[in-house]
Amino acid sequence: MAVASLSLLPPSTCPCFCGTVHLRSHSSFISIHSPSSSSSSSFSSISNPNPAPTRRRFHTVFAASSDYYSTLGVSKSATGKEIKAAYRKLARQYHPDVNKEPGATEKFKEISAAYEVLSDDKKRALYDQYGEAGLKSAVGGGSSAYTTNPFDLFETFFGQSMGGFGGTDPTGFGTRRRSTVTKGEDIRYDFSLKFSEAIFGTDKEFDLSHLETCEVCTGTGAKIGSKMRVCSTCGGRGQVMRTEQTPFGLFSQVSVCPSCVGDGEVISEYCRKCNGEGRIRVKKSIKVKVPAGVSPGTILRVPGEGDAGPRGGPPGDLYVYLEVQEMPGIQRDDINLCSTLSISYLDAILGIVVKVKTVEGISDLQIPAGTQPGDVLVLARKGVPKLNKPSIRGDHLFTIKVSIPKRISTKERELLEELASLGDTSRRLKSRPKTHSSTGGTEIPTLRKDESPTATVEEKSEKSEDENDVWKKLKGFAGSVEMEL
Repeated sequence: MAVASLSLLPPSTCPCFCGTVHLRSHSSFISIHSPSSSSSSSFSSISNPNPAPTRRRFHTVFAASSDYYSTLGVSKSATGKEIKAAYRKLARQYHPDVNKEPGATEKFKEISAAYEVLSDDKKRALYDQYGEAGLKSAVGGGSSAYTTNPFDLFETFFGQSMGGFGGTDPTGFGTRRRSTVTKGEDIRYDFSLKFSEAIFGTDKEFDLSHLETCEVCTGTGAKIGSKMRVCSTCGGRGQVMRTEQTPFGLFSQVSVCPSCVGDGEVISEYCRKCNGEGRIRVKKSIKVKVPAGVSPGTILRVPGEGDAGPRGGPPGDLYVYLEVQEMPGIQRDDINLCSTLSISYLDAILGIVVKVKTVEGISDLQIPAGTQPGDVLVLARKGVPKLNKPSIRGDHLFTIKVSIPKRISTKERELLEELASLGDTSRRLKSRPKTHSSTGGTEIPTLRKDESPTATVEEKSEKSEDENDVWKKLKGFAGSVEMEL
């Protein structure tokens, strides 16, 4: 049963009992007990400095839930040094790692709660004036008297070694604060490349603004020579607990300490260079090597070039997003390059060597005679190197488009008709019917008396020369028309 305290109020004419609680007077002390309890189990007792042996006067009294001074065994006028010494003694005595008796844990909590209030001047003043109700109203209605984990308070008081005791935490408040390292934020940077730079790779240099660890305070945010002090709000735990009484029972809620933002320590003097932030913004020149064969949307990761972490934490990374500019007349298909090449119908029939545009400059492309529309001609190894495997390179593919004029001149029409007539003559010669002998065998063509082999050869050569002459005229005329256009 928790020890209760009695507060003596001014004399009153009320009867000598309060509700169902009976009072019994004695010359040296006053005790209070319940009718249901035995005579030996009294709630509490206090000394009466002015006994009245001749005349007994009863006073109306009210029982408080707890008395922090009595819990620590000190007077109301005790100094901070006396309160600290009392807590030191009792905390060691009732620590659950040492005292295994039933109720030791609850007693340890009460001692910690009393010390937390009485060691703080503001809380102690509220408690002396309004009691525990004043503390509850200060932190929110219905909340518990203390917000610090009693085991963290003990660790803060005696050091990390827990005063020689173990590190268990049977209260269920959660783990103790540990120093954590937070990585800095990552940074994204968008960069645009020329088409040729994406094909062959390049080195790019640009300016980047990011956060770096302050060199003066090494990221602590504190002035040189000053020390970090334990947060008085959370006792170094980095978290505070708020307990409320609800119709369904006690409800506890743990949240980040608003004073230290979870660090458990606060800065006594801030660094002048970073104003306590521990990080400063710096503009830095970054050089990035872009490998050959990158495509639009490629992301390059530069480790360690992001923002520095808080409190000296490691920096984040820099992510460079690449965009590639287009090149007119050339499209990319994986590691191959594609282009469309328009030629005249005469060049498609006769063949020609043309100049074409590639990523390496101007190159010669052989158009073979008889090229058809839609044919694909290849310039080997003129494409894109494979990413991370530059020895493998694609091709440059040219799709042929034959341009047929919609309108032609009279002279060009005459030449084309002459060429067409020559073509018809050759086709008629090829389609002459064959004669067969009576025996069913194939008859060998014979010459007439007025014909000779020499005349036949001369006739064929003359036709060939006529065709070539027509082609030359037609090609020359088409070329002159193109030059005039």
